[in-house]
Amino acid sequence: MRIETNGRPAAAADLFSTYGHFTAMQVRDGGVQGLAHHLTRLDAAHRELFDRPLEADRVRDLVRHALDGTPDASVRVVLRDAEHVVVTVAEPHHPPAAPQRLRSVPYLRPFAHLKHLGGFAQLEWARRVGRDGYDDALLTTPDGAVAESSIANIGFLEPDGAVVWPEAPWLHGTAMRLVEDTTPSSRRLVPLADVAGFAGAFLVNSIGVVAVASIDDVPLPDGGPLLAGLVDRLAAVPWDRI
Repeated sequence: MRIETNGRPAAAADLFSTYGHFTAMQVRDGGVQGLAHHLTRLDAAHRELFDRPLEADRVRDLVRHALDGTPDASVRVVLRDAEHVVVTVAEPHHPPAAPQRLRSVPYLRPFAHLKHLGGFAQLEWARRVGRDGYDDALLTTPDGAVAESSIANIGFLEPDGAVVWPEAPWLHGTAMRLVEDTTPSSRRLVPLADVAGFAGAFLVNSIGVVAVASIDDVPLPDGGPLLAGLVDRLAAVPWDRI
């Protein structure tokens, strides 16, 4: 792993605070799918938290510098204050091969619209459900409506292949935006009691798409060709050069 701050090796002080925001992206052959969405999200969060814009070209320059010619990687861009851009370069990540078994938990991320630091509670819920044999936690509202998983958006498939996103506090993920760009989508309240009525479900984030096999031991239909079509359309989205 390589970590730089403003183009130099990161110091310990640069990594200390849990206040701030970030984006996580997968780099393949020097490109990123939905790069503009990542840069727009960073700028919006920077304006909200630090009352100033974040220049997209500066971020791209710093990511290129940290990559140092590495073609494939997992990259995080982290802002703990208004001036210091921390870029982390690690091995590339790939989505799980097997459909995921989710367990619902009564928790919503605070300031859910921000990809912020300090996500102890969601990670602890993921750890606890993993201890019980599940793959991830499904965050839900107090009255049992679906929101998001611990690290991804969840979408539900209609019989015609359209996607229903839960109407609840969640992060508008960059990969979710790419699905919206390529597949008809809508948003509505999704109670836990209704999940088996869809034609399938999936998780999506910058790492990729994976089917959902069950929620709280309720089996979900196999999305089959519907999900395959969504994945194919997503795969056709160009990778933008950093």
